Amino acid sequence: MFRNIWFWIAILIIAAGFALTAALGLFYWLVIALALVALMFAVAFLVAAFSVGRAEMPNVPILEKIPHSERIPVIYDGDVTLGFPFRDVGGGLALLYLLGEPRVHVHTVTVTYGSGSVETCMRATRRLLAAIEYDSLPVLPGADGPTAAPGTNQAALRLVDVAASMPGELVVIATGSMTNLRHAAALDPEFFGKLRGLYLWGGVTEPLIWKGHHIAEGNFSVDPQAAYAVLHADCPLTVATGQTGLSAVFRRRQFAALQMMDGPVSRLIARKIRSWFAWTRLWFGDGGFILGDSTAALALVHPEIFDAEQVYVTSTPDDLRSGRLYVDPSEYGPVRLMRRVQDSDEFIVIHFAAWKHLEQLVEIRKGNI
Repeated sequence: MFRNIWFWIAILIIAAGFALTAALGLFYWLVIALALVALMFAVAFLVAAFSVGRAEMPNVPILEKIPHSERIPVIYDGDVTLGFPFRDVGGGLALLYLLGEPRVHVHTVTVTYGSGSVETCMRATRRLLAAIEYDSLPVLPGADGPTAAPGTNQAALRLVDVAASMPGELVVIATGSMTNLRHAAALDPEFFGKLRGLYLWGGVTEPLIWKGHHIAEGNFSVDPQAAYAVLHADCPLTVATGQTGLSAVFRRRQFAALQMMDGPVSRLIARKIRSWFAWTRLWFGDGGFILGDSTAALALVHPEIFDAEQVYVTSTPDDLRSGRLYVDPSEYGPVRLMRRVQDSDEFIVIHFAAWKHLEQLVEIRKGNI
């Protein structure tokens, strides 16, 4: 922000405005007006954050423990910023879902950029894991941009090592930039072929419009060469797009239900998502926010809740500069494209069930059970 010339132009304009009002003797009136505007915004924000009303508690199933040998080993390659004010919460909520899903074993978290810098996402990921007693889970930083060198990418090195140690078993879920995966393939050209599957959130099949607001694609577009390489990976590939995310919105009634769960994990989530929830309610006027990252995570264990089709992806790297996916539907297509969530309420209940199960795991880690 500080390197942007328009930021400094705006500062100069504001300073000139203050100087002019002071010269005209209107300074104190301006201060009062600004204070009133700030107060009105604060009241509106607090209402948006805390006025969620009441809701009936949905029927949340109790998840049974799965033998470790039957669980799917997963590396989550994400850009978690949950816990930072006014930052996207989707990556963190997807990670918490995966940690609570009995059929998944989160082996490692590799950190990429997207919703924030790698440094920011590292801090957010570690703080989140520490809050739920998962400090021991390996978290490795990835490339801080598309021009970084593969050989110094700790996340890519980890991806290569784990895939080599369990060929045909490891699943990678990637919901930020694709740079770490491109680097892993550069370090080991056979990397993709060693995976059981690859699940991505990224790309748009048409302009992404929500409540009249255009949303820029922010995963494939930040490193289009990496996105192109991953979309042609030699392994089973599932892609959830921005359009998929529009059918997976966490709304006010679900926030109310979350607060009724009243466990340590649900309280943590409610506290950490509140500012983002309020901001998106005010900006989009739709009473919630998109859980896009989770569409890739749930596609692994709950593919039945999506409308999907097999496609060929024909996008070029230039197309991917804007995240645009051009697809050719075909039953022989190598890419499974998740078009939409069939039932958004069921989508959220699946999260609730995993988060509730995670609460039991947290209590065990704390020694309370």
